[in-house]
Amino acid sequence: MDNFTHEMSEKLVQYLDGTLPVSEKEMLEQQLKEDNNLQEELKSLQVTRDAVRLFGLKQKVAGIHTQMMKEKQPKVNQLYTSRKIIRYAMAIAASILLLFAGYTVYNLITITPEKIFAANFQSYELVTNRDGNDSESFILKSYREKKYAAITDAVYDDSFSAEEFFIRGLAFTEQNNIDSAITSLKKVLEVNKTASKSAYNDEAEYYLALLYVKNKEYSEALELLTKISESSDHLYHERVSGKLIRDVKKLKKR
Repeated sequence: MDNFTHEMSEKLVQYLDGTLPVSEKEMLEQQLKEDNNLQEELKSLQVTRDAVRLFGLKQKVAGIHTQMMKEKQPKVNQLYTSRKIIRYAMAIAASILLLFAGYTVYNLITITPEKIFAANFQSYELVTNRDGNDSESFILKSYREKKYAAITDAVYDDSFSAEEFFIRGLAFTEQNNIDSAITSLKKVLEVNKTASKSAYNDEAEYYLALLYVKNKEYSEALELLTKISESSDHLYHERVSGKLIRDVKKLKKR
């Protein structure tokens, strides 16, 4: 994951500098349109680069000013002028440090479990049923009609399929019943493991990871997110960005 993050960061820097090859630029711009986390990463790099450039510019100005003062001021004032320039340079450096510190603190404060969940959660859409609704189970039919309460109020049946447990978990999620949603999605993984199957495993892992974040179970969330990001064939691989994982790690460190 670290290699992927480093490579993507390098591409974003090249993109900002205008040195990214045209073919990669078009691909990156498409990714930016589809990935809000990647957009935030680009904004962060832009702010950092602008701050560094500002600091460099002010250093040059300070250097030129110092040279001019040396040439124009009497020698008796050189010591006073040098001290004044040093204080000026230190003030600039302090301002830059405050800028970085302020940005870091702001970024940390604004990261919340709820915001991460909202930014990455999308309501699941069932594939169109070509056989007609009559062949669907009560749970699937109710979910398609957005009757989430009907699903969550139904009597629990241990014979549910992995698909039904998955949809039940999403119904709980839509009603913000996080604990019950987590229980149902974990059941998907258990059922598949017992039956040596993988139906809805990828979907369950991704939504379960987001629910863990919202429920502040960061270790469990990071375990799943890392697994997804390192599995290129995972259905939700592209949705788990380096920034998402870093943000969850920041939440865990609080």
